[in-house]
Amino acid sequence: MRSYGLPRKHRLHLKRDFEQVIQGGFKLQYNGIILWWRSGPEVNRPVRFAVVVSRKLGPAVVRNRIKRLLREAFRLNGKDIKLGTDLVVSPRESEKLIHVHAAQEALKTLCGKAALLNSSSEKK
Repeated sequence: MRSYGLPRKHRLHLKRDFEQVIQGGFKLQYNGIILWWRSGPEVNRPVRFAVVVSRKLGPAVVRNRIKRLLREAFRLNGKDIKLGTDLVVSPRESEKLIHVHAAQEALKTLCGKAALLNSSSEKK
């Protein structure tokens, strides 16, 4: 059976990776979501992604749903992001992410403003 989850090579795991992206990268905010990104020198490395959700956002059910929606949005659109990029996303308002289409739109808009989209996907 095919797995539809986010592959391990596309996830950030280590604390130092998070710190490098958040402290040494760039930050952009849009529609209640904060995006930190950092482009590494390894151009052939796949795009890596992580979601950081605060307890202030709501109970565990709400936080986990938002994480699932953002991961799915990345899984569907990760191929459009430039290789070698690390992304950390932190939602601040749960009401704005009610379905996967809203998460996709927010992620695409943030990546577009940050100039992280491949040139072929920017025209779509």
